[in-house]
Amino acid sequence: MVCRRNPLLFTAALGAVLGIGVAAGGCKAQEPEAFQVRVISIDAHGGPSLPEDRVRSIVRRSLQNSPSYGPAQRDQRSGSAKGDTLIATFEYRELPDAVDHGRDLMVRMTVEEPKGLADRLGAEGLDITVLLEREAGEADLSTDLQLASDQLVTILQARTDLARAQDGAIERLLASEDPELIILTLEWVRDHESHDQALAVADRVVDLIKHEDERVGLLAIETIGQIGGPEHVSTLLDRIHLADTHQVNRAYDALARLGGPEALGFLRFAARNEDEPGRRAAAERALRRVAESDIVQPGGRGARLHNRGHR
Repeated sequence: MVCRRNPLLFTAALGAVLGIGVAAGGCKAQEPEAFQVRVISIDAHGGPSLPEDRVRSIVRRSLQNSPSYGPAQRDQRSGSAKGDTLIATFEYRELPDAVDHGRDLMVRMTVEEPKGLADRLGAEGLDITVLLEREAGEADLSTDLQLASDQLVTILQARTDLARAQDGAIERLLASEDPELIILTLEWVRDHESHDQALAVADRVVDLIKHEDERVGLLAIETIGQIGGPEHVSTLLDRIHLADTHQVNRAYDALARLGGPEALGFLRFAARNEDEPGRRAAAERALRRVAESDIVQPGGRGARLHNRGHR
């Protein structure tokens, strides 16, 4: 994950993640299981470094803000974790930035996966890397390491909430001001297309097509193609930038998945009228997919899900 050196953005991102445990109406929901994290190694890779006790203090401070993780009572350099204590490693290094001649800060933390979540965390698990981009002259290792550590724990909590399908987590993360958290959440929604919580945020996903970060917009188009239905075609077409070839090509694929008469009509028009060969080919491919399936029938999501295995 790449992020700018922006303490205010980090604070907002942290707030978006730490809102768990409170249900609608202000009633506190059941607390999820919490884990202690014991850092057993710290590595600065031979570059600029802080005293190890200072680094441990930085990590502890970050973990104290997490509902699901906290610092173990006493860190140790070796040994195995028992019970609800998870072992972790922490490493950091400064990297030269050839563009502005500054020195960016790369920080990585790897946390042992809780047994109950290991099969739901995906391939990356709880191995998290943050690259903190800094302008020339901005380097303050102590302050920046705290910012990066806070962001690491924010992502740690977000991945955990998503793995647990924590109530309200998806909506809250999609409303974050941090595009990286939105991308993380959209990827989860895209990859869990049949999950009730994924289907419930379809309207919010469509809104994100106009997000100022182009990566979010493209992923939102792809995601609505996975979880939406014919009822989202009109809104999708209204939100894409027709001058943006990347968005248009992604939208053609999404339309083929959404289906319905409106999608079919638009793809027919595009296949006949696109001037740019690549875009026309993309429209034709999407049109063939719709024409060869039964998803053009106005049966809503049920008919579309019935056809998933044939794509």
